[in-house]
Amino acid sequence: MRIIIMVLCFIIMASTISVTPTSAETDGPLRVGYDPELPPLHYYDGRGERGFAIDLMDELAERMDRSIVYVEVPRRETVAYLENGTIDVMLSAFFNDQEAREMEFTDSYMSTSVGLFVHKDNDEVDGLADLGQVITAMERDTLEYEFLRNIRGIHYHTASTPRNAIDLLVSGRAGAFVGNMLTAEYEFEQQGVRDEYQTVGSYLLPVEYSMVVQQENYLLMDQINRALREVRGDGTYNEIYDNWFAGESDLADRLWLTIQVIGTAFVLILILFLIGVKWNRQLKREVNKKTNVLNQLNQSLQHQVEQTQSSDEFKKQILNSSPRGIATVDPNGVITSFNTKAGEMGGLKEEVVSKHYKEVRILNELLKSKFDQVLHSNQLYLGEDAEWKRDDGRVYYLRYYVYPLFDLDKNRAGIIVTFEDVTEEKQLRLQVFEQEKNQALGRVVAGIAHEIRNPLTSIKAFVELIPRKYNNARFQKEISTYVPQEIERVNTLIEGLIDYAKPKQVNKEIMDVGSFLEECTILFKQTAINSGFDMVCESEEGLFIEADENQLKQVVINLILNGIDAMTMKESSEDQTLKLKAHVVGKQVIIKVEDDGIGMSAEEKEQAIEPFFTTKAKGTGLGLAIAQQYLRDNNGQLRIESVKGEGTAIYLTFELVERGTTA
Repeated sequence: MRIIIMVLCFIIMASTISVTPTSAETDGPLRVGYDPELPPLHYYDGRGERGFAIDLMDELAERMDRSIVYVEVPRRETVAYLENGTIDVMLSAFFNDQEAREMEFTDSYMSTSVGLFVHKDNDEVDGLADLGQVITAMERDTLEYEFLRNIRGIHYHTASTPRNAIDLLVSGRAGAFVGNMLTAEYEFEQQGVRDEYQTVGSYLLPVEYSMVVQQENYLLMDQINRALREVRGDGTYNEIYDNWFAGESDLADRLWLTIQVIGTAFVLILILFLIGVKWNRQLKREVNKKTNVLNQLNQSLQHQVEQTQSSDEFKKQILNSSPRGIATVDPNGVITSFNTKAGEMGGLKEEVVSKHYKEVRILNELLKSKFDQVLHSNQLYLGEDAEWKRDDGRVYYLRYYVYPLFDLDKNRAGIIVTFEDVTEEKQLRLQVFEQEKNQALGRVVAGIAHEIRNPLTSIKAFVELIPRKYNNARFQKEISTYVPQEIERVNTLIEGLIDYAKPKQVNKEIMDVGSFLEECTILFKQTAINSGFDMVCESEEGLFIEADENQLKQVVINLILNGIDAMTMKESSEDQTLKLKAHVVGKQVIIKVEDDGIGMSAEEKEQAIEPFFTTKAKGTGLGLAIAQQYLRDNNGQLRIESVKGEGTAIYLTFELVERGTTA
């Protein structure tokens, strides 16, 4: 076996020597530049140059029959040192389009990756998308630096060496480190803190390290490439690699690997010997092709970065052009965005992003008692109304929405608050409702006039009989019984009219539903009779709700008038009745206003509550919209059931209140 191995080695060496050209420069040492701060590839330990690349370069120089002088060179000054002839070769350069125009790159001698490191107790950073939450340490003028600085939202500290950048992480001045995996692992081991830090997410970028020579120095580049292929082919490269990165290998495994490598190398050398010249030409074409591909990829990456920047600016323009105020808040309560309209309505002139939402008065009022509920539960606040008074005294009526903000993984990343100015809408509603109420008053007065005339006629008759029947006992009993009843009836009508006509502030109180519906019936019964219809009122006993009686009366009166109009518009008016009913279902009180009018189609029913939708020739379309708003103000709900040509039933639902309960 040993004889076979020796013969194979002799053949390989003879073949290699026969195809390797003699160096054109053997009269002086090879000046090799290296960065002393890139362990374990190369560094200075006080006694001399050490590292994987140093050992590899020593082996390559021996194959090239050259001596070496090492020169410390800062990585960013490589081009200058090559151009002025201070060095012939620079170790450990990564390819980029700019430097490819100024120097020549050899074949890659080491492949690694750029990784992301955090403390093992850090559960906030799980990948590149989370770097906006921490300070990131990195070495400047590196591949990862060029990549990350084009990503918006990442805050970073840069250092002149990877060791200094790692020190920022270890000392707590940074929450993450992004850099060369090999160097990071080495530094953590040297500082004795390897078990305290972890790699998170996937590897960010691949890194290929090559050596570089002066531009157009193709002879030296070819000598280095040939020597590099030799050490790879005969197993020397693996020995140097294992010495630095893999530890000692089992002797038998290494022997078997050596045999495999020698056999493979022998076959490859025979093939290369036959196609040597052609292979060199193809290699040059492939290098040019890959260079073009890398250039295209670089241009594509630059284009994507520009598109991302343009997209971010476009999104920002959309937010600032919105007529709504829009703000986002992270789970810690810190404001992450706040558009121009929000600042205008809030009366704010200074920047509020990065402040806590409680420091911004408009957000503090809108999110009071809502922030935790939205962030930690399924609670949403949609279409809520609020009154907002700015510091300068201007008053806004706002409609606002509070709902969760989700990240790409569908996790809650905060909340969104949007609000709009509905001051004009509220004022318009009040004006229109006053107009509708005045129109309704005219119709009510016409009906009440008849209602008042009847008791007045009875009172007049009793008064005229007083001179003749003053001493009649039966007459005295009747006048003392009926006249007060008729006067009370007139008083009830007038009080109901006054309650409807005069404006009041919202004042919720416990009210008897049965008595309330009876009053509404008295106001409009004669109007219904004059229109040729009947009107009935039915209510269970002991139904109490908490609401503003004046607002609820306006809602019910509006529904009564709509019912009368709907029955008037129907061709046949026989046996039509307007019904007011109230009953309890569980712990809810249901008030039902039902007519036998023309009814509504499914499409009309869907749009009935929308502002300005109406089927009346002279209607404003705001009656049901305002009724819906009043019901919301009083914690009630409105539901419509209707069949075209048969009639409509509207249900008002409230919580049942036990009698004696205080508001």
